Amino acid sequence: DVIMSKPGYPPHNASIMDGYCIRSEEFDVSSVTDDDFTHQVIDKVYAGDNEPLKKESASESNLPIAYYITTGAVIPDSFDCVVPIELAKVSSDGKHIQIQKTATIQKNKWIRLVGCDISEGSVVLPKGHRIDPIGLGLLKQSGAESIYVKRPIVVGVLSTGNELILGSKENASQPGKIPDVNRPILLSMLSLFGLCETVDLGMERDDDVNAMARSIDAALEKCDVIITTGGISMGESDILERVLVGQCGGTLHFGRMHMKPGKPTTFVTIPKGDSVRLIFAMPGNPVSGIVCTQLLVKPCLNVLFNGIDESVAALQSDVESRLYDIVENAIIHPEIEGTLSHDIKLDTVRPEYHRVTIETLSDGTHEVSTTGVQRSSRLISLRDSMGLLVLPVGNPSKPNALKGDKYPVLITGGFGTIKEVRLMDSMHLASKREKKAFKIAVVEVIPKERALPSALDFLCEQVQSAMSGSNSGSNVIVSKKTFQGNLDDLYSFSVDSNDADLIVVSCISFKGAFQYHLDVSLTLRN
Repeated sequence: DVIMSKPGYPPHNASIMDGYCIRSEEFDVSSVTDDDFTHQVIDKVYAGDNEPLKKESASESNLPIAYYITTGAVIPDSFDCVVPIELAKVSSDGKHIQIQKTATIQKNKWIRLVGCDISEGSVVLPKGHRIDPIGLGLLKQSGAESIYVKRPIVVGVLSTGNELILGSKENASQPGKIPDVNRPILLSMLSLFGLCETVDLGMERDDDVNAMARSIDAALEKCDVIITTGGISMGESDILERVLVGQCGGTLHFGRMHMKPGKPTTFVTIPKGDSVRLIFAMPGNPVSGIVCTQLLVKPCLNVLFNGIDESVAALQSDVESRLYDIVENAIIHPEIEGTLSHDIKLDTVRPEYHRVTIETLSDGTHEVSTTGVQRSSRLISLRDSMGLLVLPVGNPSKPNALKGDKYPVLITGGFGTIKEVRLMDSMHLASKREKKAFKIAVVEVIPKERALPSALDFLCEQVQSAMSGSNSGSNVIVSKKTFQGNLDDLYSFSVDSNDADLIVVSCISFKGAFQYHLDVSLTLRN
């Protein structure tokens, strides 16, 4: 915290008005007559004056003395009242005044007392306060000579794809090319978050692994977080995952998300010196990149920049529980409950974040309407969007979200100020955090041409520990087995797993295993 130094602010008694400074006990306004002066003016006090004032001496008229004073000037010792200039009649020579009967004469009238704005020892800026324009002024007033600050997170944005060009004017002469819209959009979004400094990492082709690796390596030198768009799906030219893990030494934490839009979104961490860089690899379609930046990157930056509630995290002794509490207390998007104004067909595979407009009705409820076709390439669907309607997966018994149905809406902009939400209080994530007993199957994959020892029991222990440590509820491993056959048979081997809720497929590690791991991953995805 930044604490107010002695004696507080203002550091001296100061005049609030231009006028005349007097002693309140020396004057009774009821005794004023129409013709008599009430005070002798012996000097003038200006704001910022350091010169000593004339001292009072025997007055020829035996009148109480006064000082002419300007706004902000220091009140002379033993004086305790300021009469505004418009309530005093001044003699032609300026040496006498007559205070009008309408003036209010009382102690400390029109005076800012020492410490009245900010008292000594009070908190001027609390720990974690972002240094904004007002904060800069308060720091000056506090008397603090130096403060400790946390620098903004540095986030770089890189677009990938041979089809990208800088501007739309080039399109006509280059068939098959499209303008790079992701980079300027995301850079602008990140700036508006107010949580980071941005770095434009430019564009990179997606047909040169080494060139891509050099671009990523250069970005790692200057960025805490890197956002890439494109090159992360399953095509031949989608090389980014291979570069991040194989070339740059990253750890892949997830490579798909059960959501629409944004399914191919990938998250990788890469060690750099004493720290770790975070890489969010987004799909190339602009809506996917924008939605995933809102849902994933913004809450992450909030934790990185604003820090964690140490009192909450400290309540738990083990690391897993502390991490769980940190995530539960993370700030996510403001939410409202929205009522559909029309039917919407539900996706039968993935839950959807559907772009909508919002209208607040007279009864205080919120009616939501789609912005039209929701293709992830259709940027115009975001133009009037005010939020993301969280829709569940459709099924034969519920193929459509119907008019009048109520669903959570994540506010992304254009809807005024709504109280921030912590993940633990989130409507749209509540059902995902319900605890249940998971039945888990574990499959260990070993290349058939390699005589490698099994680590299946150790793997099962790690899986069970990870599931329990995440506070996801109890779990039981119902099947564990090792696969050493043709990869074409891996899927059928894995799913034959006693009705498991979750199947964990893990490749054993060996020198040069990365390509084999990719082959296994692609086999299962296909």
